[in-house]
Amino acid sequence: MSSPSVRWVEPIPPALEATIRTRLRERLTPGLALACFDAEGIRFAGGVGHADLARGEEITPRTIFRLASISKLFTTTLLLRAVDAGEVDLDEPVNRYLPPDLRITTVDGAPAESPVRALLSHTSGLPAGARGADLGNSLLTRITNAGPLRSLADAITGLQLVPRPGERVIYSNTAFNVAGFIAGAAFGQPFEEAAGTHVLDPLGMEGAAFTPHRIGPGVATPYGSIVPPGVGPKPADQLRLVATPMGGLTASVLDLARFGRMVLNGGEHDGRRILSRPLFDAATTMSARNHPELDQGFGLGFKVQTWRGRRIIGHDGNMPGVATQMWLAPDDGVGVVALTNGYSLAVPHEIAAAALGHALDLPADPTPGPAADAGTRAEFGRRVEGTYELRDSQMPGLVGRVANLIARVRLRHETGGRLRLEGNPGSDGPVWLWPEGAPGNYRVDGSVDPGTNAIIEELPDGPHLWLTHATHLVRA
Repeated sequence: MSSPSVRWVEPIPPALEATIRTRLRERLTPGLALACFDAEGIRFAGGVGHADLARGEEITPRTIFRLASISKLFTTTLLLRAVDAGEVDLDEPVNRYLPPDLRITTVDGAPAESPVRALLSHTSGLPAGARGADLGNSLLTRITNAGPLRSLADAITGLQLVPRPGERVIYSNTAFNVAGFIAGAAFGQPFEEAAGTHVLDPLGMEGAAFTPHRIGPGVATPYGSIVPPGVGPKPADQLRLVATPMGGLTASVLDLARFGRMVLNGGEHDGRRILSRPLFDAATTMSARNHPELDQGFGLGFKVQTWRGRRIIGHDGNMPGVATQMWLAPDDGVGVVALTNGYSLAVPHEIAAAALGHALDLPADPTPGPAADAGTRAEFGRRVEGTYELRDSQMPGLVGRVANLIARVRLRHETGGRLRLEGNPGSDGPVWLWPEGAPGNYRVDGSVDPGTNAIIEELPDGPHLWLTHATHLVRA
């Protein structure tokens, strides 16, 4: 696709730009692009830092980034367009739409009965993991993919559900690769072509494309390490997503603003309906949560959460050298998108929150304080201290067991019932849990998903901790 023509837009406000520069410097992130928009158009947009250090190329609103898991919103949209066209039924089993050699089984070898809609809410029972990624090392790639990786079909071959499918949220890249395969087949095209024809082109996203690899002038080079993922000045551009539905979209913030405006307009773009109203409402309404008391979860493809009393929908993304965030406040009619070419997850989360707060003219978020019953909370906090491991969300097999050992997630009580969580994958630094409400209920104070809640329960096998959209930790 060609690069989009861009009219002049308002730049990033100076105070917000200063905050961005500080965070980029602190978190060793080369650059960031930001756009704030409403249902009618762009409010402000700009770039800070460098798209490529060797070329000295600066970031602009037109710079193309890898989007990582923000891509899942577009895979969702394509599949829902197939539903609107009568080609797919969300309530039919996934296997109905897969050829015999790609059908999914249970751990006992029986045909899986998970419905199509469960793919989009991460409740299908398909495992976590990164199948579909070429890591630039043939041995690591083969281990990660449980075999050779040449196509999207290879990435979804031989899939089995976890035990007791559908009982909990398991964030599954694999589920979205299956969804993308089904959507492409419904339109009689390879996934990438179908996404272009039925989603990107109707939205006028001229600079966007699903592709395994995209580099060169005008494209932000990812920076950091691949194994283990981390920040740093070394290019991380050897990673290829052979299976693109889970995270292979490349686009600029101006392209993404077009999608965001469609969402703020209830599924319409420039007078054209992209999604029927019932499907749009189902996609953007929370239907699956990792714990019944969490105020964040999933609709269909969309993450849904409460932030400062507002409903926020959208998605974030991360992969080596990439961290991204799209936040939409549909009741306020405003959205933001922040894209970076570094692996500090905190930066796009914090800047998206700051930009949305600026757009809505919100006062500074108050700092949490100690609980009134600090003594009781402290006693509970000391009981649940310890080393924790991921439940459900880790990769299957040996890779997952090794990752749990390396992570060494620790929870400890600090003072007055406040807990400190360190080492949790995806948190990008320590997270503080402040007591709020009934015992075992907490408010998250951290750089990723700030302001969401967390739940701790003491169960017969030990304390369990639920937080973010899909994290479940159990004391080891």
